[in-house]
Amino acid sequence: MKNSEFSGPRYWKSLDDLAETPAFTDWVEREFPAGASEMEGVNRRQFMKVMAASFGLAGLGMAGCRRPEQTILPYSKQPENVIPGVAIYYTSSMPGARDNVPLIVETQTGRPTKIEGNPSFTPYGGSTTVYTQASILDLYDPDRATKSKEGSATLSPAAVRDRLEAIRQAHGADKGAGLVFLAEPSTSPSRAALVKQIKKAFPKATWTENTAIDQSTSEQAAQAVFGKSLRALPEFTKAKRVLALDAEFLINADGSLSQARDFTKTRKVKDSKDATKMSRLYSVESTLTTTGSMADHRLRLSTSQMGAFIAQVGAAVLNKKHVGGPLAAELAKIGASLKVDAQWVDACATDLVENAGHSIIVAGEHLPKSVHAIVIAINEALSAPINYVEVPTAEQGIATAAARLNQGDVETLVILGGNPVYDAPIDLDWSAAQAKATQSIYIGGAVNETSQAVNLFIARSHYLESWGDGRTFDGTLVPVQPMIEPLFDTFNDLEVLARLAGASATDGYSIAQATFAAEGGKDYNKFLSDGVLEGSAFKSASKKLDYAKVVKALKADELTALELNANALEVRFAPSSHAYDGRYANNGWMMECPDPITKLTWDNAIQISPSLAKELESAQGIQIFPTKKPMNEHSEFFKAAKGTLQTNKATFNRGKEEAVVVELTVNGVTIEAPIHVVPGLANYTVVLPLGMGRKVVGRVGHGVGFDAYAVRTSGSLGCALGAAIKLTEKTYHLANTQEHWSMEGRALVREGTADYYAKKPDFVNKVGVESHAPANYAKDADKSLQEKSVNQYRGNSAYDHVAFSKPAPNVKVWHDDKGQPLDSFPVPQQWGMAIDLNSCIGCTACVVACQSENNVPIVGKDQVLRGREMHWMRIDRYFSAEKYDQTEVPDDVQVSFMGMMCQHCENAPCEQVCPVNATVHDTQGLNTMAYNRCVGTRYCANNCPYKVRRFNFLDWNKRKIGEFYKGPLGPVEEPELQKMQKNPNVTVRMRGVMEKCTFCTQRIEAAKIEQKRLAGASDDIRIADGNIKVACQQACPTDAITFGDISDAESEVSQMKASDRNYSVLGYLNARPRTTYLARLRNPNPAMPDAYEKPYAYAQYDERYGHGSHGDHGADHGAGHDAHGDDHGATHDTHAAPAHDDHGHDHSSHSEEAHSAH
Repeated sequence: MKNSEFSGPRYWKSLDDLAETPAFTDWVEREFPAGASEMEGVNRRQFMKVMAASFGLAGLGMAGCRRPEQTILPYSKQPENVIPGVAIYYTSSMPGARDNVPLIVETQTGRPTKIEGNPSFTPYGGSTTVYTQASILDLYDPDRATKSKEGSATLSPAAVRDRLEAIRQAHGADKGAGLVFLAEPSTSPSRAALVKQIKKAFPKATWTENTAIDQSTSEQAAQAVFGKSLRALPEFTKAKRVLALDAEFLINADGSLSQARDFTKTRKVKDSKDATKMSRLYSVESTLTTTGSMADHRLRLSTSQMGAFIAQVGAAVLNKKHVGGPLAAELAKIGASLKVDAQWVDACATDLVENAGHSIIVAGEHLPKSVHAIVIAINEALSAPINYVEVPTAEQGIATAAARLNQGDVETLVILGGNPVYDAPIDLDWSAAQAKATQSIYIGGAVNETSQAVNLFIARSHYLESWGDGRTFDGTLVPVQPMIEPLFDTFNDLEVLARLAGASATDGYSIAQATFAAEGGKDYNKFLSDGVLEGSAFKSASKKLDYAKVVKALKADELTALELNANALEVRFAPSSHAYDGRYANNGWMMECPDPITKLTWDNAIQISPSLAKELESAQGIQIFPTKKPMNEHSEFFKAAKGTLQTNKATFNRGKEEAVVVELTVNGVTIEAPIHVVPGLANYTVVLPLGMGRKVVGRVGHGVGFDAYAVRTSGSLGCALGAAIKLTEKTYHLANTQEHWSMEGRALVREGTADYYAKKPDFVNKVGVESHAPANYAKDADKSLQEKSVNQYRGNSAYDHVAFSKPAPNVKVWHDDKGQPLDSFPVPQQWGMAIDLNSCIGCTACVVACQSENNVPIVGKDQVLRGREMHWMRIDRYFSAEKYDQTEVPDDVQVSFMGMMCQHCENAPCEQVCPVNATVHDTQGLNTMAYNRCVGTRYCANNCPYKVRRFNFLDWNKRKIGEFYKGPLGPVEEPELQKMQKNPNVTVRMRGVMEKCTFCTQRIEAAKIEQKRLAGASDDIRIADGNIKVACQQACPTDAITFGDISDAESEVSQMKASDRNYSVLGYLNARPRTTYLARLRNPNPAMPDAYEKPYAYAQYDERYGHGSHGDHGADHGAGHDAHGDDHGATHDTHAAPAHDDHGHDHSSHSEEAHSAH
């Protein structure tokens, strides 16, 4: 059945999906994009050349593959604890401006290969961010800085040290009068100690710090109202109600790992009795964020109007709490300037007050200090569970450095990290200011815009090559420990500063060890082993709020809400999900990882709302939206067109989004960039992702995206007003992965409300075709999951299944729990996975973690445009709307995330069609791949209903991006640096081979080997629950993914699968996937004007065919349909409908599903 026949809400993933354009339909129904089929080989000369290079590197490269001599002997004397193939793990941390992420780094024969979080730091629970996972790739970046330079001349390390000593002596006489520093902010106490020494040695020097994305506004506001520099640490585990004010606190924020972890703990539901205990999230935001996607109620509002909105909420809360009289009156005056639904504000404020002591308000750091002052006052009135800790006062910013430079008396400018020439506000004209210094020095990890504009460039070590320390967001001291000696002649920050300060110790190890002792540490080796110093967190600070100071703080910013329109837009500057502030612009993993919301890769685009797009389209006469396609004469669009078929001008063509290029003028500057329509944005807010469009960057980031910093000023770091957009006739191809997998309205994501689940715990299994066609287990239907997992036939296999009931010849006698002999094999452990959609925030850390662990290659923008990205795991993002008209695109949507990888089906469709048994089942229930058997027929990809198999159309690993089509004579050598990152326990695949998720089988096998070693002569060879964590699970900050032995009824994964919310995606196909999902629950407030009895997604199932769910009217279909689902109409219709012309096409889940329903 086609979507155009649906009535009521439905899921959709893009504008073309919603419009059902012919180009989109063609893309969905096409099997594979056109691919190069030329053969390529290696001749004798190439072979000898490669081997010669390998032998050469074997002799030279090992010098770098050792840890510093302070802790481990060099490889000239082989360490006993280094065994090829056996990983060694060390603690470290990834430095950040205000938050170091504690890590455990896996090393293989002396080279770091994989990063994981350190579970010893319990607030983060061993999780990591997507940037942390990708940071290891920067260590092996072929374009990283390898040598220091003065002009065009290369400097040796000794020469660099001489230059630093000369600078120290030159400025010693004038006490640093002509010396200016501009540094990236750092949490390192060792660096802070060196800065004190520098200020003491050069009292007239100027020390400033700058980061393009400042997240210290809330601390500055606390300074204003409390008189102290305080940092708020929300205790989300105690929160029942949360209001997020333009705040993306779940990702991309300092401390977001603990915040996401703690918040989702309040959303985990064991059973229907726990449902009503869920926390409730209100989100008011101008952009569509992952935090807003998790909200139970979401209000679209421009950033410039946030001050007036929070003033309304603040006045309501203070009046209900009978506190802050003058402040409440002042807030009421400010709030009166904004027209917003009064019921929304009052119901939200009432809910916060009724849960006082368990309510928290968080605000985005880009908002003005006065807004944060209001938030502090409201939180105090609500007795919010927030721990305030005192932190060092922020240093002077880049404006101070620019002012000093413009005075013309700066002799030496030292820039420590960052990239100010690229990202400094345009009103500072930093390039011109920097040129006024007599000499400028830049310490950086790569050649970039700033390094090109200095006299002396000092190559910076990667943090995995450096000694140091830092603090987590709560102040806990953590080490920065090198995993490998510097691969090149590079310097770390501590050494540079120590030499400039004239410190006695100039090596990072000695400096960090001295700081540890000064912090009260006793055993430095234990500190390095544990990775954290217990008890070193910032202490809670005493505070007392003076409402008069809050009233005074309100005068610092203009909070009156201004009217916006299509000719007077607001521009919101946001960090890019790919490059952040620009530092990851040359990181291939980040460039190819889809944005959680837009699903764009290799680009940023100006994001606009559907309402604004329609206004611009109407006013300027240039088409933005795709022309709607009538699916049949009964469609709504056909009727609107009065029977006339319009010419198709689709914006999508086989996955290529042909975006309209616009001219955006703001702050007196005009830039050209493509636009991308995103539902959920405030009507007149335009979003500009930062960090792309780099001019001086490596091969990966070259020519990628547009530069949003070109229109950003000091007064508009968060948002700018008065912008205008002019459409042009130009178009631009965006690599958009959201077109690859269309849900076509089926029940893939299942959602309900907490109240509905409490009343009807079985609602999940009454949604979908499974109620009509449950998986066929025949005589085993009533058996437990554990019995089914070990006894069910699992499809085509090249291996003999263990005969559990027959004696095993020539095998040692096994014993049962009572010690009695058993002449048979024990049942192999059966692996499975459960994913809790209530916890998944769509952060994509799992995607990059999988890529890093399993040697998944990047393919570049051109190949993504062809639908050939190789990620084994993807995060599907689905939109749903309360109501929609096929001629309209809704502005308000609910968002759902679903992690999708190989489901490891027990009755796998892929196994049944492979002609060479390349994909088979093993005795543990894994759907495995034998790469050397695969001949690339791609039948398996055709027959996979989940579309999770990836084919190596070309040799991604040995060809450079953009050189895939150069043929046999083209270069086919993978850079040696990139080879060093590869996981030696995972096969690197070649052209013509299919690949997919393996449930990290290498980790399973390693755990089995270790358990057998520990068991010795005993029979205890079963792996304990929790001893194996797959890569995606280990990285997840919210514990949304659970993996384990489903044959063990007590395992965590079995407990998850026993939940009422557990279901299989496309379960009615009888594939019996080992990966199942727990339905998502929302917790709406019935007093809100946008309250809903059921989520928009669930409403789809009720209204799709014009009647209620089966669970509500099971009697309508007679006896025996006690577990009917809402897809029954589709099932009945498709039984009678003619078969589709084509089935099993790649990049779509609709074909096999519809075919099976037939």
